[in-house]
Amino acid sequence: MKIFVFRPTLYGLILLFCNLLSVQAQSDASVTGISRAFNPAISVNALFSGMASDNENLLWTESGTSQGLHCQAADLAITSNVDVYLQAAMILGGGEDEPFGVEEAYITTLRLPIPVTLRGGMMLNTFGRYNLYHMHHMAFAENPLILNQVFGPKLKEVGVEASYLLPAPWYSEILAGVVNGNNEFLFNSDKQADLAYLAHFDNFWDLSDETTWRLGCSLLTGKRGLSYANDTDFDSTISKISSLTWGIDFHLKWKPLQYGRYRSFVLEGEYINSTLNVDDKRTKPLHGYYVQGLYQFGLRWWIQTRFEQFNQAKALHNYFNSPDGIEIDPLKDLNGNRFSIALAYVPTEFSAYRLQYNRLQLADSNEQQIVLQVNVTIGSHPAHKY
Repeated sequence: MKIFVFRPTLYGLILLFCNLLSVQAQSDASVTGISRAFNPAISVNALFSGMASDNENLLWTESGTSQGLHCQAADLAITSNVDVYLQAAMILGGGEDEPFGVEEAYITTLRLPIPVTLRGGMMLNTFGRYNLYHMHHMAFAENPLILNQVFGPKLKEVGVEASYLLPAPWYSEILAGVVNGNNEFLFNSDKQADLAYLAHFDNFWDLSDETTWRLGCSLLTGKRGLSYANDTDFDSTISKISSLTWGIDFHLKWKPLQYGRYRSFVLEGEYINSTLNVDDKRTKPLHGYYVQGLYQFGLRWWIQTRFEQFNQAKALHNYFNSPDGIEIDPLKDLNGNRFSIALAYVPTEFSAYRLQYNRLQLADSNEQQIVLQVNVTIGSHPAHKY
């Protein structure tokens, strides 16, 4: 009988103690104006890399991917619920070739009187799949070639996006957005009122208990400035120019129920097509794709491979990005492709090591590279996008 009486009494003391702590926390917040109820999740990520090439003059360079040893990137991410209605995120970062500054700063609605989710601020915009990845999320040391050519290498604009989950028997989301239109390759208009418009349609299916399939399509359009309009096939300084970019992306994932810690497979890819409309005449496109496969063959081991290719019409050479290591023939289209294979060792979610081989071809030039990369995260590690 004593045990029966003692246990409820002990539980009551515990509940009373917890209530006292809660009251004290509320009292502290009232007195100091500082509440600890919504402490932000803070994480720091650093990417270190080393690269060797068989060419003294590299055909292609990105941040931290030139020859030698580098601190490829460093990011500080802060995420928290502002209140029950808003969530805020800020990512500060930079690299050897980029000054440290704000990479993203945006808010997301948690509840609205209408079934729509809003996201607004400076952010990686929802075009395709890879554009939403920060460098430490990526499976390879470099961005895909086609993203570098079209976006240089990411579409990151101040804007607002609204998404709505359609009443379908599978996951189906439609998104519409308005962005500033500052990207120098696609827009770069000299009028601040010239905005760009974005749409994305995302679908997700469970093919089985072990396999999922995702398919999306994106559209982006806006007016373009004239800063690169001279010396092209259009030969006009008063042309009306707009850009139209669309893409398709897919993601297939297999993870067995019984051996999911030791075996998994991901196949994903994306196709992007970008053209200009000059005086109601549509140019030939800058277009390309990448396809990559990631196979987990052990608890901590992955083998990864990617093939990518792009073609840039000669009429677009003065509008879009040009590789550093080759001289572009203005009378020919620019073609490029890259094959990559990597071995990754991922002991925990807070660290990863990657050894990667690249074979790159641009125009009539070839290059081979070896890249070693170390990925380290300190602090809270938020979930990556699926």
